[in-house]
Amino acid sequence: MKRDDPLVDGGTLALVFGAVAFFPPMLDREFLITAWLGDMQQPVGLSAMVVGAVLVALGKLREVRNGSPVASPTDQAMPGLNEVSYQAANPMDLAPMSDTSAGREPGAAPPA
Repeated sequence: MKRDDPLVDGGTLALVFGAVAFFPPMLDREFLITAWLGDMQQPVGLSAMVVGAVLVALGKLREVRNGSPVASPTDQAMPGLNEVSYQAANPMDLAPMSDTSAGREPGAAPPA
């Protein structure tokens, strides 16, 4: 299972806390956990959502940057995926065996 970057986890927590602090006062409600903020619930909630979004974006950017590259198997620009390596990987496409590799002397007639 893939583990998220700690920045993504912290950013998600900040986003959730910011939403809990920002939206309920619009409906004349408040949660006990954010009641101590008083009149500052919405500014603190908005700030927490902005900081959380930035942390999530940075965490995702770090995951993409540190991830393994994905190459198309038909990409000719990638080393190791050209025609030479394809032929070496497929023995049926190789040239016929020489006389010495068949166990005969060079120039000897093939067995009947």
